[in-house]
Amino acid sequence: MKPSELTSISAADLVAKTRTFSASDRVSTLIGHLRETNNYEAFIEDEGKTSIVTVRDMLGLTDFEMRLSNLMHQVPRLNRSNTVGDAASLMFEYRTRSMPVYQGSKLLGAVTSPEIVGKMLETDVKVRLSSIMTQSPITLEPSAPVSTARELMRRKKVDQIPVVDGSGLKRVVTSAEIVFNLLPRSDRDQKGDRLKGRYDDPVGMFGDDAMLTNEITESLQSVFKSMRQRSVNYSVIINMGEVQGIVTYRDFMKLLIRTDAAPSVPMYVVGLPEDPFAAEMVRSKFLESVQLLTRVFPEITEARAVIELEGHNPQRKKSLVKVTIISPKNRYSYKVFSYDLAESFDQVHAWAKKLIAQNKPNRRRKTQGPSFPE
Repeated sequence: MKPSELTSISAADLVAKTRTFSASDRVSTLIGHLRETNNYEAFIEDEGKTSIVTVRDMLGLTDFEMRLSNLMHQVPRLNRSNTVGDAASLMFEYRTRSMPVYQGSKLLGAVTSPEIVGKMLETDVKVRLSSIMTQSPITLEPSAPVSTARELMRRKKVDQIPVVDGSGLKRVVTSAEIVFNLLPRSDRDQKGDRLKGRYDDPVGMFGDDAMLTNEITESLQSVFKSMRQRSVNYSVIINMGEVQGIVTYRDFMKLLIRTDAAPSVPMYVVGLPEDPFAAEMVRSKFLESVQLLTRVFPEITEARAVIELEGHNPQRKKSLVKVTIISPKNRYSYKVFSYDLAESFDQVHAWAKKLIAQNKPNRRRKTQGPSFPE
């Protein structure tokens, strides 16, 4: 099915059954389930809301009896009126591989990125692998400790890191392998001290040496087929023996979201509305502001917006929006209160314009840095 056709069908048409957990469940229970089912994430239903916990969320854990309520973060609930395009955009925004689909308060199941990508690639998609892959991915030398891989994954928000040396790709270390090896086990054939998590082990001994690779000349269908057959979520892309990139289901999903859904700098919005369309409105407005700022401040490295709701009346909740723009030398902050979230982000846009106006080059003097206090 062509991407343009797929994005318009109901997400409910692609749902599969999924298990949910309680906020009071232990992390160890979830890890056991994910390891057994070879899944990356799970939904938590709590007080009429749905949250999610992913493998990457658990990378820094030392207490496996912690309750899931300490890790979970809320995601929107889709319904029958939401399209696959909605699901794809939200997965891309929330960096998940699935989204829950409801009919009223009843969970119908989850729509997943592998299912969506598989549907899309039932027909020949005339797109080169090099155009969707993540080029020049983060890599580690075999001697690097597992702790370094873990911190890179948390900081860069990735789940797979190729391990390379002078002669090429040796293996791949994944977030799942790290987390699943943290949980103490009694198996005598397991190497290392599980209580210590093997953080000091070199990744050259820890990662998967049966990693999946594909040549850069292969088709999207071929790469996807390999990933499904091996039950993995990535493929390292090789050209003449050298690592050129890496492809995950998130990369495939780029073909299904609007071209403006991927900002030029890392952009994060925390506390998005549950309604997917309201969430998309917020994200679109913030993206417009960030893109405006990068025209004058191309050195911006990250943009964040945190939405906090106040009050008990669901029809009259006041929102606090806190925006932070980060560059190597400066950090700009702005706060706005409003009963209308759209109006809040319109004010953010006005602030961005004012910030730009303050910093236009002056012919008589050298341009000064932004004067807005943090």
